[in-house]
Amino acid sequence: MKPLAVLLLLGSPIFAAQTLSLAGEWRFQLGAQDPAQAIPAGEAIFLPGSTDQAGYGNRTAGPEYGRLSRPYTYEGPAWYERDVVIPAAWRGKRITLFLERVHWQSQVWVDGASFGSQDSLSTPHVYDLSRALTPGRHRITLCVDNTYRIDVGRNAHSVTEQTQTNWNGVAGRIALDVCDPVWIDSVELFPERRAVVTVGNATGAPASGTLSANGASVPFTAPGAEQKVELRFPFPNDRWSEFEPRLHNVAISLASGSYRDAWHMQYGVREIATRDGQFTVNGHPTFLRGTVECNIFPLTGYPPTDVESWTRIFRIARSYGLNHFRFHSNCPPGAAFIAADRAGMMLQIELPVWTRFHDGAKTMDFMRAEGYRILKSYGNHPSFTMLGLGNEFASKFDFLDQLVSEFKQADPRRSYTFSANYIGRHDPSPHSDYFIGPATPLGPMRIHGSRFAKTDSSTDYDFSKAIAVTRVPVVAHELGQWVVYPDYSEIASYTGVLKPRNLEAFRGQLAERGMADQAHAFQQASGAFAWLLYKEEIETALRTPHYGGVQLLELEDFPGQGEALVGLLDSLWHSKGILTPEQMCEFFSPTVPLARFPKYTWTSAETFTAKAEVAHYGEHDIPGANATWWLGPDAAHPLASGRFPAANVKTGEVTPLGDIRVPLAAVHAPARLRLEITIPGTAARNHWDIWVYPQSVDTAAPADIAIAHDYAAARPALAAGKKVLLLWPIDRAGASTLPNTFLPVFWSLSWFKQQPGTRGILCDPHYPALAQFPTDPHSNFQWWDVMQPSRTFILDDTPSEFRPIVQVIDDYHRNHKLGAIFETRAGEGRLLVCGFDLESRLGERLAARQLRRSLLAYMEGPDFHPSVELPPGVLEKILDPAPLR
Repeated sequence: MKPLAVLLLLGSPIFAAQTLSLAGEWRFQLGAQDPAQAIPAGEAIFLPGSTDQAGYGNRTAGPEYGRLSRPYTYEGPAWYERDVVIPAAWRGKRITLFLERVHWQSQVWVDGASFGSQDSLSTPHVYDLSRALTPGRHRITLCVDNTYRIDVGRNAHSVTEQTQTNWNGVAGRIALDVCDPVWIDSVELFPERRAVVTVGNATGAPASGTLSANGASVPFTAPGAEQKVELRFPFPNDRWSEFEPRLHNVAISLASGSYRDAWHMQYGVREIATRDGQFTVNGHPTFLRGTVECNIFPLTGYPPTDVESWTRIFRIARSYGLNHFRFHSNCPPGAAFIAADRAGMMLQIELPVWTRFHDGAKTMDFMRAEGYRILKSYGNHPSFTMLGLGNEFASKFDFLDQLVSEFKQADPRRSYTFSANYIGRHDPSPHSDYFIGPATPLGPMRIHGSRFAKTDSSTDYDFSKAIAVTRVPVVAHELGQWVVYPDYSEIASYTGVLKPRNLEAFRGQLAERGMADQAHAFQQASGAFAWLLYKEEIETALRTPHYGGVQLLELEDFPGQGEALVGLLDSLWHSKGILTPEQMCEFFSPTVPLARFPKYTWTSAETFTAKAEVAHYGEHDIPGANATWWLGPDAAHPLASGRFPAANVKTGEVTPLGDIRVPLAAVHAPARLRLEITIPGTAARNHWDIWVYPQSVDTAAPADIAIAHDYAAARPALAAGKKVLLLWPIDRAGASTLPNTFLPVFWSLSWFKQQPGTRGILCDPHYPALAQFPTDPHSNFQWWDVMQPSRTFILDDTPSEFRPIVQVIDDYHRNHKLGAIFETRAGEGRLLVCGFDLESRLGERLAARQLRRSLLAYMEGPDFHPSVELPPGVLEKILDPAPLR
C-alpha cells in the first residue's frame, strides 16, 4: 500500500471569538417539564457535572452484581435552566451554545422557543442561538435525556453501567461562543501543505474576503451559508511519531469586510500506512504496544475533559512501555487527543457501539452520522491514527464494509478497520486496513486455555501460522484477561460517584473465612502469576515476524462485567506493586530481547539450548549489536555467560542473535536458574527462569511413611502413630474438593462460569516441605505438570489460623480457603494430604517427581511436626470421598 502522508493538528481549534462561560449553578428538575414555563426555584445543580455527582435520582442500597455501585441512579429527562444577559456588543453576531460530552440526547430552548435536539455520544453538541439571543436577559432551557433510545448495545462502553455508567448531564465545557457572521467553521489539514477551510456565512447575502496563513493568502466568495476554500501555505515538514511527537503552530485568519475570524492549532505531520503485514508510521515499521481503554473513571463516572488528567494517564502508560490505546466502543473527549498528541500516543478510536443491530436502520444511521462527526471534530490530531466501527459485530457485514469504504474515502488520513474481533467472520473485511482478533482460521493469537491444556508449551512458539491467512497487519485482540485478586486497600480511594460495595462484600467474606491477613499476599501472588502469562503472550507476538501488535485487556482493572480485575494497575491507575515500569519494559518496549527454548524444566544430565533473538521497533537500526547473556542462579554467580557475534539489528524485524548451549551437569540440582540477555549500549534487557532437577530421583516412600489414597485407608496407620502421605486421586470429585488447573481465572468467574475458578498457588518457598522444590511464592511455569490437572481441598471449616503448605488462591466471588497440600496431626499419627498427581508418568513429569521427593524427604526428617490438629469431624468432611450433591 502506498503510504499517505498526513498533516494533523494538536488540540481543539481556537477561534477569535468571545466566550461566556455557563459553568456554574443551574436550576434543575427531573422528570416531566414544560419548556415554555420556567423551572421553579428550589433544586439546583452545578454544570459541568452529572446528576450522580449532585445526588439526584433513585437512592440505591447494597452492591450491584458484578460491578461498582451508583449511590443514585436515573434514566430519563433531566432539565437544566439558567438566565443569561446578552451584552449590546453582541448584536448582529453569531452566538452558539457549546456543550461538551453530553449524555445522551440534548434539546435546547431559549425563552420557550425550541432549537432542536442532538444525540452524539462522542462530539460536542453545538446549537446556533443567534436569532433568539438578542441583547438583554434570556432564559436557556436544556433537557438532557439519557434514556436508551438507540441500540448501541447495553455493554457498549459509551453507555454501559459496567464502567462509566449511563449518567445524565454535561461533563465538559459549557459556554456561549460569539463570532462575526462570516467565520471559519472548520479546517482540514492535508500533507500537501494545504488546508480545506469551510467558511460559514450567516449574513443572508453573498460574502467575500481573504483567508491567510503563514504569509500565504487566497480570496474566497461564499454565496451561500457554507463554502469550502482551499488554502496552500508553507509549514515545517518534520514528522510526528511515538519517539519524537513534534508539533508546530498553524494559524489561519479570515477577513471579510469588517468581519474577522482566526483559527489556530498545533499540528504534527505523520504518515500512517501498512507494508508487509506491519504498520508503518512515516515509513517506519511499527508494533502496537497497546491497552484497551473502556471508559473506566470511578471518581466521576465519566471520562475527564481536561488535558491534565489524560496527560497523567498517558504518562503512566508510556512508563510501562505503551505506545497505543484502543478506545473500546467509545470515543474520548477532545482533551484526550491533545494529551496523546503531546505524548506521542497512537489512538484507535471506535464508534460508540457494541451491538447486534436489533433496531436495524436506526442504529446504522446513527453510526454513519457519528463517524462523520468524529472525523470532523478530531480528524486533525496526529494521535488519531486508527478508527474502528466498534466491538465484536456479528451481523450487517455489508453495511459495515460499506461504511469503512465511505470513511476511508472521506478522510484518508488514518487506518480503518471493520470491527474489533469479528464474530462469525475471522478474516479482514475487504476494505479494512488491519485485522483485530483473538484468532484466525489457522490458529489462536492469544493463550486462553488451548495452549496450556495438554502441554506446558515453551518459548519456542509464535503466531506465524495463524497470520499466514491475512493480507493486512494483525493485532492480537484483548490479550491477557488473567484475573488478579483484589487489593482491598484501594477501597479507600473510591471517593467519587462509584462505590466499591462489591469489593467490601468480598473483603467481608474473606474475613469471615479467617484470611483477612492474606489479602495482600493473594493479590501479589496472583498478580505475579497473571503477568508472567501476559509476558509470555506478549513475547509470542513479538517473536512473530511481520506482526501488527497487541492490545492488552488491560493495563488497568476492568471493574465491571463480573469484576474483571485483570490489570497491572487498579481502576484509578494506581500501581498494585506487581511489576515496576522498568520490569514491564523488559518485554514491552521498542526493543525486546527474546529467547526460544523447548521447555522450562530440565535435568542435570541435559544441555540447555536456546536461540536468542531481538524484536526491534525502535527509532533507528542498531548496527553491530553485541548482545550478551548469562545463565545461573543470579548475575553474580553465573553458571555460564557469553557474547553473541555482532548483529545488525534492523528496525521492524526479529533478528537472530545466536545460539546458547550450556551443559547442566555442574548444577547442584534441584535449582532455579535465570537466563538473561542484554544489548549493551541500549536499555534492552530481558530474562526467563528455568528449573533443573536431578537426573535420578528416588521417589519410593521410606518404610515409616505409608501411602494412602483415601482417608479410610489412612486411618489405621494414623491410629498406629505412623506418618501418612495421602495422595488424592485427581479424578475423584470429593464433597470438599474443587478442580484445579494451571491457568488462573480468565476475565471473571461470574461472567464465564465454566472454569475452575482458582488463580494459582501461594506458598512459603522456605517451608521445609518445599526445601527440595525450588519455587516462588506464586505459580510459575514449573508448576504446570504438577497442577494440570489437580484437585484442591476446601478448608473453610478449619481453624482461622490454619494454613496449608501449598495454598490455592480462590476466586474472590467464593473466597474459599483452599489447600492443595496441607498437614495435620491425627492423634498419634501425622498426616500430609496432597491433591496433586505425584504418581503417574513421573519419568516425564520432572517437576511432579521432584515435588514428591521433597515432600517425602520432609516427612522423613525431623521437621514434620504439624502444629495444628484438625478435629476428626473436620478432617472427615474434607476427605469425604462422596461427591457434593
